[in-house]
Amino acid sequence: MENCIIVGAGTYGEVYAEYLKEEYNILGFIDDNPNIVKNKGLNVLGDFNFLLNNIERSTNVFIPIGNNEVRYNLLNKVIKAGFKTPSFIHRNTNIHASVEIGKCVYILSGVNIMPLTKLKDFVLISMGVNIAHHAVIDEGCFISQGSNIGASVYMEKKVFCGIASTIMTGVKNVGENSLIGAGAVIIRDVPDNAVVVGNPGKVIKYNK
Repeated sequence: MENCIIVGAGTYGEVYAEYLKEEYNILGFIDDNPNIVKNKGLNVLGDFNFLLNNIERSTNVFIPIGNNEVRYNLLNKVIKAGFKTPSFIHRNTNIHASVEIGKCVYILSGVNIMPLTKLKDFVLISMGVNIAHHAVIDEGCFISQGSNIGASVYMEKKVFCGIASTIMTGVKNVGENSLIGAGAVIIRDVPDNAVVVGNPGKVIKYNK
């Protein structure tokens, strides 16, 4: 087995460790939070600087962090530093052969993706997500468990879709850095930085 490091010792990092240990020898976690290092009982090797200064560049690095901005920035840093940064796609998925998948993409079990869809770099997709044909998921998006993305939807960079949210077919654009609340049903385009909740979805505020 090849070695790997998991950046982020939060709950999502713990979950990914359970999946990754079937394919990799996990050397440990990297986390900048001293409370996690002290209290969680995980094999936390050190902070991000420890990774950069002490870990061999041949090591695989995974960063399954839910915060899109943090994940996006850290993945760019480890790529620039020369680490290996593979994707992880669970074996129990149904992804058509025509789907284009970028680098550092993480996909959990039960995901269904129809033909002619594009997933760009640094996308994270949780369990049971359905993505219809011709959709484009741009860099750094997070799609939570049980969400549904309609046909030909273009999701711009760093969109966060909460649990069981739905982007209906007919929506053309979900704006960059927007947040779709859990259970929301989106029936019209979403502006950049918007926070949208409810059924039908309504903008309640804008992220800074």
